[in-house]
Amino acid sequence: MRHISGNDFYMSNTCLAFGSFDGVHKGHRAVINKLLEISKDGLTSVVLSFEYDEALLSEKKILSTEEEKKYLLIKNGPEVMISYKINEQNKDTKVEDFIKDILVDKLGVKVIVTGKNDSNINVLLKCSLKYGYKLVECETVFDEGEPVTSECIMKELAEGNLKKTNELLGHPYLLMGQVMHGKALGRTVGMPTANLGFCKIKQLPAYGVFGTLSEIGDKNVKGLTNIGQRPSVDNYNYVTIETFLLDFSGDLYDKTIALEICAFIRGVKKFNNLDEVKAQVNKDIESIRAYLDQIA
Repeated sequence: MRHISGNDFYMSNTCLAFGSFDGVHKGHRAVINKLLEISKDGLTSVVLSFEYDEALLSEKKILSTEEEKKYLLIKNGPEVMISYKINEQNKDTKVEDFIKDILVDKLGVKVIVTGKNDSNINVLLKCSLKYGYKLVECETVFDEGEPVTSECIMKELAEGNLKKTNELLGHPYLLMGQVMHGKALGRTVGMPTANLGFCKIKQLPAYGVFGTLSEIGDKNVKGLTNIGQRPSVDNYNYVTIETFLLDFSGDLYDKTIALEICAFIRGVKKFNNLDEVKAQVNKDIESIRAYLDQIA
C-alpha cells in the first residue's frame, strides 16, 4: 500500500472511500471491503483519511493516528491511503467544493463507497448526479441494535470496557510510538520496561495494567503494560505507557513499535518499594501468559 501524507497528489480512475476512519473499526472495514471488491474492475482503490492539525481539535481525542491507520490497513487494505491535511486555511471548505476540487478533479473518482449513515450522504448523492461518479452505499454495521461508531468506541474505551472496545473495533486497540528513555528503575530489579511515547490527543484506555502484544521486527512479543501514572515508588503524576516485555532482550530506544492492547488485568496500584512492584508483576505475568500464548 502506498501512503501519501499531504495534499499534493493527482490520480485518475479511482474507487474511493473517504472519512475519518478513526479506529478503523468494523463499520469502516465493511466500507473498505466493498471498496476492494469494486476496485477489482480496473479502478485504483483509495482510502482518503483526514488528518487534522492538533490545534483544531482542542479537547477532542482520537482513536487512531494516521500511522496507526496505515498499520491497520496495510495488510488488507487499498492500493493507496491518503492522509489529507486539514488546517486553518482549508478547515472551512464546503463539502461540495471538496468533492469537486479534490475527489473529482485531483483523484479522478469514478466510484465513491460510503456507509448509509455517513453525515455527508445527501451531498455525495447530489454530486454524483452532477459530476458523474457512482455512489455505493454500504449497510450500517450494528452491535446489539446500535450502529458501530467511533464515538461509541471512544466511550467504551474511556470507561474501561476494553473487551467491548476490541469487539467493536474488530481488532485489539492499537498504540504506536517511539520507545523513549525513562527512569530505568525496572532495570534495578531485573525488569526493564519499554517506555512508549504517544500522541497527546490519543485516547488512552482507562488507566490500568494490560496484557499486550508488541510488534518488534517480524515478531509479536508478549508483554505486560502499565498505562497511567507511574506504578512504582515515586510521586510523579504524569502519565506513562510502560511495557515489560516477556522473553525478549535487545535495545529498543528510539525505535517505533506497535502495541496491541489485548486484555485488561487490573487497575493501577501504588507500591511502597520496587520489590513489591516486582512481586505484583510476577503475579500479573502468571495470570496473563496463558492467554497471550493462545493469541501470539
